[in-house]
Amino acid sequence: MNDDVMTQLKRHLASAEQIDVSRYQFVNMDRVRDAAGDRWPEWRERVFIASRSIIDKRVAEDDLIIQCASGYLVIFKALSGPQAQKLTNKIRHEMEEFFLGESFINQLKVEAKSEQLSVEEFAATMASAEIDEPRPSKTVQTEPNQNKAFSLFYQPVWDKKREAVASYFVRAVNADVDSPYQARNTDLMLTDLKPDARLAVDIAVLGDASEALEDLVRTGTRCALIVPAGYTSLSNPRTRSQYVMALADLPSELRQLVWVQIKDAPADPPSTVLDETLRILRSQSAKLYVHVRTDWPYWSRFENLGVDAIGADLPERLTENDRLDIERLLASAKRGGSAVYFNQVESWETFRAATRTGAQLFAGRAVGQLPHPAAPFRLTRARLLNSAR
Repeated sequence: MNDDVMTQLKRHLASAEQIDVSRYQFVNMDRVRDAAGDRWPEWRERVFIASRSIIDKRVAEDDLIIQCASGYLVIFKALSGPQAQKLTNKIRHEMEEFFLGESFINQLKVEAKSEQLSVEEFAATMASAEIDEPRPSKTVQTEPNQNKAFSLFYQPVWDKKREAVASYFVRAVNADVDSPYQARNTDLMLTDLKPDARLAVDIAVLGDASEALEDLVRTGTRCALIVPAGYTSLSNPRTRSQYVMALADLPSELRQLVWVQIKDAPADPPSTVLDETLRILRSQSAKLYVHVRTDWPYWSRFENLGVDAIGADLPERLTENDRLDIERLLASAKRGGSAVYFNQVESWETFRAATRTGAQLFAGRAVGQLPHPAAPFRLTRARLLNSAR
């Protein structure tokens, strides 16, 4: 117990004329721990953070909350007896419904026994939970007197055909952004960087993402990471060779799981440069993704270059022009044999709109975001629609 909580507890005990045991209520999290199974040590901290946020919304500001090994002790200042018990039961029910699902709660009511949620569904819940978790940041010098500081997030990529998540977009966000769900206008701005500066950032992102992937592989599981790299540095032969060498230096088991996502291509890249860039990257990246705007006019440039997936950020509100642009994107991708993905799918409405376009892969707030890569998990469309806000 930290000093601040101990001080609050002492003040509470000192100010109480008499100790009313009914003011002391315990929110037990054993069922949530059981649902997590062997992955409880990995998820424990995030579960406690999410649980604390649920409790904070229900109790008064002057109630005392103390984290214990298996849950939270809540000491109510104004409530006692049946009222305190009723509110505690409501909090417990809300937490279990959040983590374990409505079907789990209904099973408890009908049969008075638990039917554990699958680890895959629990993973989906953790990915979609809005949790402010401390994240390490990294600073890269891009110019003699300029630095770029960033933190990495990992966005689950939902595959509509397989109804599963097996890969993650690596996202570099400005280090001073507190919430991982401030989705737009918080990514690290890199379009203005020269090739050497962009290369420095791209290699730093590749290194940090590879370390996170290696940590996951050590646990006996794995996933694919889609790592961003700028066209500015990749199209330059000198800086491109350095990035390709960094890919080649990865252990072979990681290199197969690190896929390059080319970002920030200009509106009209020279065909010869684009062809050469993709051909060389293909030698060290098992899959290639290309990210541009939905209104990019030159989709046909990628049709015969072996690009695995082409995509863009989904506009916040789809206009008729947006729909026409997306139709052109889908038609071009089909001719070239590429899958189509959309990122920044932020809400229930945009998720439904995105899945009706014919695209296969989706990422964004509606799907979730994690501070580290995780094992693949199944995620049904119904569950995604149910959890999307």
